[in-house]
Amino acid sequence: FFFFFFFLQHRMGKKKTGSGLVAVGNAASGGKKKVALHPMNEFGGFWGAVTGFVMLPTTVYYLWICLEFYDGTLQYPFQNEGEGLGGFFSRMFNHVIVGAAPTWKGFAIYMSWFFLQATLAWLGPGPQGEGVVLKDGKTRLKYTFNGIFAWGVTLSLAAGLYYFDIFRVSALYDNFGAIFTVANVWATTLALFCYFYAFYYHVEERITGNFLYDYFMGTTLNPRLGTFDIKFFCEIRPGIMFWFFLTLSIAVKQYEIYGFMTTPVMLLVFYHFCYANACYKGEECIIMSMDIIYEKFGWMLCWADLVWVPFTYCMPAYYLIKVAPFNPAPSWSVFVLVLHLAGYYIFDTSNSQKDSFRGARHADMKWYRTFPWLPWGRVENAKSLQTKRGTKLLLSGWWGIARHMNYTGDLMMAWAWGLTTGFTSFIPYFYAVYMTLLLIHRERRDDIDCAAKYGDDWKKYCKLVPYRFIPYIY
Repeated sequence: FFFFFFFLQHRMGKKKTGSGLVAVGNAASGGKKKVALHPMNEFGGFWGAVTGFVMLPTTVYYLWICLEFYDGTLQYPFQNEGEGLGGFFSRMFNHVIVGAAPTWKGFAIYMSWFFLQATLAWLGPGPQGEGVVLKDGKTRLKYTFNGIFAWGVTLSLAAGLYYFDIFRVSALYDNFGAIFTVANVWATTLALFCYFYAFYYHVEERITGNFLYDYFMGTTLNPRLGTFDIKFFCEIRPGIMFWFFLTLSIAVKQYEIYGFMTTPVMLLVFYHFCYANACYKGEECIIMSMDIIYEKFGWMLCWADLVWVPFTYCMPAYYLIKVAPFNPAPSWSVFVLVLHLAGYYIFDTSNSQKDSFRGARHADMKWYRTFPWLPWGRVENAKSLQTKRGTKLLLSGWWGIARHMNYTGDLMMAWAWGLTTGFTSFIPYFYAVYMTLLLIHRERRDDIDCAAKYGDDWKKYCKLVPYRFIPYIY
């Protein structure tokens, strides 16, 4: 696979030069231009990319195998008598062949889902807004925020298909392994399309000249087909919504098997519904996120959006259907529910405060109030720090308490989902552990970026708001 695309890359006329530039063929004019090479200085460079290609899908397959075949018990080499390292990998591989080989049904389910959501995003009504100024200093891309429309249509469609027994949502659980493999192949293909898209349309950005690393990190910031923004669509639309429906499918499957749903399963459906709903009712916040503003759309982001998010975030629910049904003490369920609701409130309102302060809501969005519209989502007469760049840094609301209170709320919800499942397996906590490490890393990257962008003004801001995202602790 990689040798083939190295050959294609060579045929496109892309090669390093002694001046630290790369010559890139211009498909539109037939000419070439010189593009400065960018260092491989993120996510461990070349070997970090190679590790990501191998370990990320392997990790999800491994966690799924532990859930599907061993009820959440972690598997490891030499666990069984007489089984060596080779025997362990052979056993894991056989589970993938048996339970996760792609099928036509899995292909039909996932691809129908993806293109249904793409159609709703492309044609659905919704208010519009503009993103940040691009590197040319004047262009702002336009976005249509119709996530709440697509969310409502999809929920209604799923209910209708289930009611008339056309498609039972539990089929998502029944075909989980096959759908997961199809999603892997599709994400890899879509990322490859975006890799070549950058060179064909002459919009490459921060490329290094190394195929594997550039394919992993991406070669373009805003791949678009007409007005359809591929990255903006993938960021929260197909993956996060599919995550909710995977959790719902597990709850429905439990009801089909036992004739009832346990309290932990119902709570997880509620939790994941809240999270998805928050994403779509506040979709305009996404255009101000680091993923949209800075991250290129390569395999890393594409695969994370389409595969990692739906197929790992649902694992607390997946675990609950693999073990005997149980209901914890009501006091414990109430505690976890309160933790989730508090985290949700902080997550929702902090993002809304940031978004309204940055002015992402335009005049035509005043009517765009969706449920639940929480108090303190806007800060009136907000205090701010004027920077030499001409922009302002928010000092009021949650953003006067810590620099990333939205991360605080996110982590509170993540740990609530794990705590809902009890303490007999690590796998339901995998998401919470991963999210903790991810947000710590992301906050550090953001801090470095802001220090370079704002200089002394960022130092002043950090003195005024000294905590990163855990007030009085971190």
